[in-house]
Amino acid sequence: MIFNEDCLEGIKKIDNELVNLVVTSPPYNLGDVSVHNHIEYNSYSDDKKFDEYIKWLREIFLFISLKLPKDGRVCINIGDQKNGAIPTHFHITKMMLQIGYSYFTTIIWNKSQTARRTAWGSWMSPSCPSFPTPFEYILVFYKEERKLQHKGESDIERQEYIDWSFAMWNFPGEGKMKKFGHPAMFPEEIPKRLIKMFSYVGDVVMDPFSGLGTTCKVAKDLDRRYIGFETDKEYYEKTLERLNDS
Repeated sequence: MIFNEDCLEGIKKIDNELVNLVVTSPPYNLGDVSVHNHIEYNSYSDDKKFDEYIKWLREIFLFISLKLPKDGRVCINIGDQKNGAIPTHFHITKMMLQIGYSYFTTIIWNKSQTARRTAWGSWMSPSCPSFPTPFEYILVFYKEERKLQHKGESDIERQEYIDWSFAMWNFPGEGKMKKFGHPAMFPEEIPKRLIKMFSYVGDVVMDPFSGLGTTCKVAKDLDRRYIGFETDKEYYEKTLERLNDS
């Protein structure tokens, strides 16, 4: 199911303990720190004050916790701001622990690319060097039980498990964002790995920041049930097209 509405309102309407796994990448709030990295969404301004941004995420993930069973899991893909000077992943981790989630693991997604490789800071000087980050974080949490308490069918293959259980993932970002018409998509490889590593066939996967429905599309392809929320009408309609084509 895909819903064309604000996730905060939509999440409140679904049944408690319905969702087994959340796989999502919230807006990075780049507009608050850099005009150079500012992302233009159709109908969302990515420029909240940082404390307001964390407060906004806190409210969303607090309501999400009500929709998870005790063994429910949440995977958040996020990048730091200002070439690592603002550790967004740290603040989100702190927020999630304060809400009551427990920490499962951190996976580093090495994209081997950065939009501002020439942002050197103080060139060839220790005065104030800059460190553009060619990687992002995938933060994994669980509600109460680290081990799944329900039974199910696993579809992960032997070599996949061997490769993916190493917490450094190396693959590029989404290369077709212009084609899809969305400025900040993650590649299908992220939800594919997370869904197979952290859920059973038939489980319910949710993405509160659906975008063009990448998580939901992959969940459908992997025989999971899915729930997505997207406020923008155009993105929502493109998501329906992708789902119908998959």
